Amino acid sequence: MNKIGFKAKFAYGVGSMPYAVKDAAFSAFVLFFYTQVLGLSGSLTGLAIFISVLWDAVSDPMIGAWSDRLKTRWGRRHPMMVAGAIPLGLSFVMLFSPADFVLGSQIRLFAWLLLSVLMVRTFLTVFYIPQNAMGAEMSDDYHERTAIVNIRTNLGWIAGVTLPAICLTLLFTSTDGVDGRFVIENYTVYGWVSFFTVVIAAGICIVGTMQFIPRLMEVAGRNTPTPGFLGMLSDTIGTLKNINFRRIMIFEVAVGATMGIQGALNMIVWTYFWELSTEQVSLLMMASLAAVICVYPSMSWLGRRWEKHQLLTYAVAGLFINTAWFVPGRLLGLLPENGTVFLFVLVFAQALIGTALTIIRSVNLHSIMADIADEHELETGRRQEGVFFSASTFALKFVMGFGYMVGGPLLDIVGLQSGVAPGEASESALFGIGVVIGPVMTAFLLIPWWMSARLDVSREQLDKVQLSLAQRQQG
Repeated sequence: MNKIGFKAKFAYGVGSMPYAVKDAAFSAFVLFFYTQVLGLSGSLTGLAIFISVLWDAVSDPMIGAWSDRLKTRWGRRHPMMVAGAIPLGLSFVMLFSPADFVLGSQIRLFAWLLLSVLMVRTFLTVFYIPQNAMGAEMSDDYHERTAIVNIRTNLGWIAGVTLPAICLTLLFTSTDGVDGRFVIENYTVYGWVSFFTVVIAAGICIVGTMQFIPRLMEVAGRNTPTPGFLGMLSDTIGTLKNINFRRIMIFEVAVGATMGIQGALNMIVWTYFWELSTEQVSLLMMASLAAVICVYPSMSWLGRRWEKHQLLTYAVAGLFINTAWFVPGRLLGLLPENGTVFLFVLVFAQALIGTALTIIRSVNLHSIMADIADEHELETGRRQEGVFFSASTFALKFVMGFGYMVGGPLLDIVGLQSGVAPGEASESALFGIGVVIGPVMTAFLLIPWWMSARLDVSREQLDKVQLSLAQRQQG
């Protein structure tokens, strides 16, 4: 059992912020910026993200396996985190600062976006997978692992909503009647804000967790990997033999598909479907902060009252219900008109509930992943947190890419014109968007609901696994 102080947990949790910066960029700005501001077709935008996802399919497990096998005087996690931090920050600058020579050309703009997202995803992998895997090694305690993931998840949410909310309020404001969301220069500043957020957060995490290097090296010493590159491939593929891990992967891909579609279309939906102003969008993001305030202190109580897999099932069931009623209500004309206070209150409440349930899902899912790593060690003798969390990270990045693969072409299919003002989009375009973010997303949530109910994990099982591991080490 390894109890960890709040200061150390906080330093580790801050390491989730670079990933949150990525999520904020792609959920609030990238699709809107490249399609509505720069004029890139939605299909080409989606294609760029799709290609980057194919690259993730190769790079994520390889970097995760490399992290598991790396041997240095600073351990196997921290050197890679150091290597990824600054290049990741610079990749956000590139993403939001396209060179003048690419503007006005669909092909050149597509190439710039593709190169930018490849950099973002690659260096995010180099930093985030070792950081994520480290959380599973810091403690063996069932509840302490949940506490570690809890603070990491909630700090990520805070960063992911605070950064765009502040920038929408201070940076993307309307000037002389021009909506700040349509001004290219504002995005350049946002890229640099993202750079400094990433580098500072990564630095705090790296320095604040160096005290755990001896502990991490001790855990790494229990790893008995198969030698050679082919051995690395074999060990990586071998993780899929764990049935709980397979179920987790199906769960993540399915639930993430809905989050990916929602994330890719967020700014489009807020701007055109609900016709929210910049100030209202900024205020709407505060719903996520309210969710953090509600969920963070309650996770310990929830974790002691219910098993992790039970909370996972309850969270997905709640997400299903929360998604099923809202957008269909607008499509059927059952909600108040856009522009009314009551409508904004409903949008805010739905976002708050959805975020709270998503946090509960994420905390328990990643805590279960740490427990599965122990189960896998008992079965194989290999400590492969890097591979496990790289698979989870790839699933998350895949579904965000999936969201763009759906959302980008969708804008072309429904005929949402570039640069169209809020309130002037065609009814057919809004209906098409509504069908995807309503009924289609709701249907996807049936799969993770089923998968979470089939997970075979519990505190009692973890205790038995860890007892067997302790006896093996002593013998």
